[in-house]
Amino acid sequence: MLTGSASAQWGGGFQNSWLGQYGYGYGRGGIGGGIGMGGMGGYGMGGFMPGMGPGGYMMGLASVTNANGQYQMQIQQARVEQQQAERERYKSRLAWDQTRIDELKLRGEEATASRQYRETVRDQQRQETLNWSRDNPPTHYIMSGLALNTIMDEIRKIQLATNMRGPQVTVDQDVLDHLNVNNGGTSGGGGFSLIKNDGKLNWPISLRTSEFNPIRQEVDQIMGQAVRMVKSDNLDGDTYNKLLAELEKLQKAMDAMVGDLRPGDFILANRFINSLNKEARVLSDPDAKKYFSGEFRAQGGTVGEVLENMFKGGLKFSEANDNDRTAYNSFYNSLMQYDTALLQAVGPLAGAAGPSAPANKLPNNPNP
Repeated sequence: MLTGSASAQWGGGFQNSWLGQYGYGYGRGGIGGGIGMGGMGGYGMGGFMPGMGPGGYMMGLASVTNANGQYQMQIQQARVEQQQAERERYKSRLAWDQTRIDELKLRGEEATASRQYRETVRDQQRQETLNWSRDNPPTHYIMSGLALNTIMDEIRKIQLATNMRGPQVTVDQDVLDHLNVNNGGTSGGGGFSLIKNDGKLNWPISLRTSEFNPIRQEVDQIMGQAVRMVKSDNLDGDTYNKLLAELEKLQKAMDAMVGDLRPGDFILANRFINSLNKEARVLSDPDAKKYFSGEFRAQGGTVGEVLENMFKGGLKFSEANDNDRTAYNSFYNSLMQYDTALLQAVGPLAGAAGPSAPANKLPNNPNP
């Protein structure tokens, strides 16, 4: 086995005599540049691993520091990019919100334009109806109550705007007794004409034949009972349903006789039954009692008084029956006399167009 001096031969290092005797020595370079054991001088690590020295440590530390710096820079860059993305999302949200606001604003403008157009159309239609009602209207305008209500509403507008009234135009009580009115919300759309005399019916001649005796007597009996119950506020469902059932039987019986009746008689009988059905359904209205108490009736000695009572009660003229036609024509003429005189008195203060007034031009329809 080689001694420590052998290491000097291989490694060119110095020899420590004390360590050498135990086979240890330090060498430089070459294969034996490390710590040697025995005669071999050990395995050298000095020549091939310079990084294990102080300089290598500092280089490693610098590398770690540089890597940490790069990592922190990447983190910071990621944060910046995230903030930019958040700003872009915020801008996109603002843009979407603004688009939505613009859309809602546009819809609001369109809705306003559409509403204004509809109001203009309604105003023109009301004016056209008023012109028709004042200028020799068709018969059905008068008999349906449309002409009377249209002129009445216009008179009310003029009187409220000018605080003026028309002349004293008298109305016969017989005419008033045949004017049918309602509160504008009855289920049958009209008041009572056929049954207003405590349910006593004035049957047309075509329904007074022996063939109709049984059903006619049954209707008379149940109608009188129903009216009495309405006047005392205790109409029950059984009586009401029985009345409707009897009227249905009457309609079927009349239909079965169509071949045996003259066309004119059939038409009059059919109108009577239809009107009777309408009035029977009004009996179920909560305000039905007021028709018999006189609260829902045309009242007054003059046209002005009749109109004032109609205004106060919120009443409207309803459809005329066959035996009311003469009274409706008479009251229409009296109403026109009052209306014409009022227009002449107020002149331009009326703010209402006369019969020959041209219709207002409509704006463009926003929703064609």
